[in-house]
Order: sequence, then C-alpha cells, then structure tokens
Amino acid sequence: MVLMARGVRWVVAFTVLHCARARSSVGVHPPHNPPASWQTWDMARSTISMGCNGSGWSSPERGGQLGIISYDWSNTKAEWAAAKPMNCEENLVKQAEMTKAVGGPDNHVFIYRNVVKALPWFSSVRKILDDPAYSGFFLKFSSATKNYSVPQCAPEDSSKCSPYYHDQEQTPGVPTAAQPHPDGVCTDGECDCGTQPCGEYLWDHRNGSMLQDWIVNEMFLNKETALGNPAVDGFFVDDFWCSNIVCAETNNSAGGCPCNDPVQGPTEVNKDSQHDMGLSDADVKAITLGWSDTMAAVETAILENNGYTWSLIPKQQYANAAPTMLSSDPHECTAELANACLTTSVWQNFPVLFGFTTKGTELPQLKQDLAFFLLARGPFAYAGWGVWGMTWPFNPEPAHGGLPPSPHGVAFPAEWSVDYGTPVDSICVQSAPGVFKRSWTKAEVELDCNTFIGTVTPK
Repeated sequence: MVLMARGVRWVVAFTVLHCARARSSVGVHPPHNPPASWQTWDMARSTISMGCNGSGWSSPERGGQLGIISYDWSNTKAEWAAAKPMNCEENLVKQAEMTKAVGGPDNHVFIYRNVVKALPWFSSVRKILDDPAYSGFFLKFSSATKNYSVPQCAPEDSSKCSPYYHDQEQTPGVPTAAQPHPDGVCTDGECDCGTQPCGEYLWDHRNGSMLQDWIVNEMFLNKETALGNPAVDGFFVDDFWCSNIVCAETNNSAGGCPCNDPVQGPTEVNKDSQHDMGLSDADVKAITLGWSDTMAAVETAILENNGYTWSLIPKQQYANAAPTMLSSDPHECTAELANACLTTSVWQNFPVLFGFTTKGTELPQLKQDLAFFLLARGPFAYAGWGVWGMTWPFNPEPAHGGLPPSPHGVAFPAEWSVDYGTPVDSICVQSAPGVFKRSWTKAEVELDCNTFIGTVTPK
C-alpha cells in the first residue's frame, strides 16, 4: 500500500446483499462499531496510527501506547525483502506480538491484508501460488495477448517465469544500474518469492466459495498468523476492484466509483492489466462482484470472532485512511460541531477518525483540536496524525513521503495523556452562535469557532 491520497473517497456504503450474480451493487458491510469491550474514554487509548517503518522494526513501546496501531505490509521491508524466502507475514505477526506484550489488552493491534492482490512475500500465499492445484485462484496472462505491458519473468532471472498475471508495482528487486533503489532490496542477486517471480499477483474472485473460504480461514482466522493469534485484533484490508459497468448501473453511487485508481479493474495495479489478462468489461464486473462477496464474508468473520477492521469505520471503506479534520474557517468549524452535537450524528453512533492539523512535524492548532475532539467525540473515536494514512512519525526516517521527524521521532502530545474523566453532558451544546461547550467530570471544554479559541479547563 502506498500511503498517499487516492482522490476523494467519501463513498456510499451498501448493506450486505446475498443475491444473484446479475446484481450490480456491492456487498461490503456498512459502518460498524468495534467490539463493545473496546469502548473507552481514556484519551491515550483513543488514538490510532498506521505503523510503517520500512527500514526495520517499529518501536513496540510507541505502538503499544496507542488505542489502535495498524502495521502496514511495508513494515520491516528492508529485512523481509532480503530474506530467503521472503517472510513479510511472519514479521507482521512478530511485530504484533512485540507490541501487544508492551501495550496489553487495551492496545489493539492490526496487521495488513489484501483481498485483491495475492502477494507472494506472504508465506501462506506463496505456498498455494507454487501449488498447481490452486491455479484457479489466480488470474492469468492471456495467451491471445501479445506484447504484455509487464514482464512475465523475473527481472534478475529470465528463466523464472509465470503464467499468472503479476506486475512489479511496489515489488522488491535486485538493484541494477537502471533501478539502483528498488522498492525493497533483494540480496545475493536473487529475490526469493518461491518458484514464481516476485510481483503483485491477483486473486480471481470468479472462483467462488473455494477461494473465499481459503481467504477467510487462512488470511483472517488463522490461529498463528491472523485473528486466531492473541496478539492480532484486526486488519487493514487494502485495495478493491472497480467496474465501469457497475458504476454506470449505479450512476457512480457504488463504493469506489468512478474507477480512477488508475482505471477500472484492481486498484494500484498497472493500468494495462485488463488488456494483459484479456478480460472483458463483463469479466471485470464479475470479478468486482466476487471480490465484494468475499469482502462481506471477511468482515462478517472478523466481527463474529471479536475482531475489527479499518474499513468498517465510517468514510474508510474501500481502503481509505483519511481522517476528519478541523477547519479554522468559522462557518466550517460551526457546521462540523453543530452536526457532531446531534444524537443522530455519526460522531455519537460510530467510531470516527480525527486528524491533528500538522505543519511539517508540528501541531499548530493542538489546543483547538483537543477541544474539538472532547466536544465532538462519542463512545468510539480515534485521533491521529492528520494526513492520509495517519502514520504518526515515531521513527527517525521519512515515512511514505512525510517530512523526517526529530532524531527520536515526534512524541504523542502530552495533552492526550491527561485524564479528563467521562462526559457529564452526553453531547456538546451550542451556547451561543459558533460557541460550543461540553462538561466532563474533570474538565470544562469550549471551542469558539468565531475566534478559533479552544479551552480545556480542569475542574
């Protein structure tokens, strides 16, 4: 996953549908709350970050202090890309176990999964990619297509080729003069993804229940590497399929529409993948609906097993990771809080992601952000770094294009370690035009949107 804006993705959520394949709507779940036991007013546990230290292990101490820490597949990439064979899946579990040992039961650890791409640096995927009995699980290059847009063979070994479609986006490689800095460095002149070349392969969701059952049980419920492991509480599920036919049939109201990441088909994959696989628009629609069915089954299984996934948070469907931000504009500030102060507001009924306004590695409106969060939040709410992906810059390196923080990383603000008690007022109130107040057992909170002054006064 590349943590960068993919355009505006405020998508429409649809209820789960178990209908004939002729339907054109999608079947992922609407927003849903985490397990009830996760509810807390503790500010330190009302936090979230996407952890991704590509140079090595992320700090368990930093991750363990958060309410939710979600580790991206690129975490420890420098290590697992050089492994023989690659062991991204095992490293994610090890990172989760190290973090959980520090953070305890109130620290909820997520790990990365992908239901679009079959990534061979995950051992469970590599095992079946190497087994001809599972060939129906994967999309293939079309034998009728000439001049593929991506190579069938490994860049470092022209004899190592695959009939399964794959591109080399975000794929580890052997450094060459033409590409001295690949996205993950393989050592000893070889990238070890098993018998197949390294690359981003694709699940064929027309396979039906066999593939769906494997994905649910092996990728999400496995007792060692997934939700069955006590250190794993949930997932960030990346990417999605998009169909121009589905978008046209729903007037672009279906999630992910219009298809522009970069074109219809699988997201964040080479734009000519449909041509290389010889897929018709009807094929893309069928795979999109199959992917949707599988996502619904995945989300159901996660919830039934007391877990959670980022995509069940409002506005985070379809691999989104964009927080709500507080505007300093008086009208926008007033409108956002006036909405939050309703019992029917999404703030009061579902988890909401809130982002601190950032300027480089500084938090220029922390007082206002703190007041807003205490005014607006409901039983479930999570605050974090206010950029797409919400990766808090804990590590002393640029993370996904972000500015490098101070040598020891940017600490979480001390204000988020203060005990403000619990709300006395169930929701905030507008005491005067543009002025909002809420009483907590240990603090009085006010934000004046007209002057943009926020105050939190201890009792």
